[in-house]
Amino acid sequence: MRLLSSLPGWPPQGGAGPFDTRKEIFASSPELVTIKSVDRIVSTRVDITCIFRKEVVTFRFFAASKGMAETVAEVLRQNAGQTLRDMGSRFVEDSE
Repeated sequence: MRLLSSLPGWPPQGGAGPFDTRKEIFASSPELVTIKSVDRIVSTRVDITCIFRKEVVTFRFFAASKGMAETVAEVLRQNAGQTLRDMGSRFVEDSE
């Protein structure tokens, strides 16, 4: 088992493209980002709907494998309502 925060790609990246000026805030303030739901898994990418300062923002987690993407998505689903910072201290099973 590994901490979510120790996975490559953690924390998820948020925002509306490369020019979204909030990206730096998301990265430096994970306690302000609350997970609302997991929307979908596309290969190794997990799309997550989050709340940031009352705004709905899409975040993306890029896992090392499809199995890990599915595992992370399930942990995030089970813990909706938690912040990204809190989620980083959750354990996930190693998967292929």
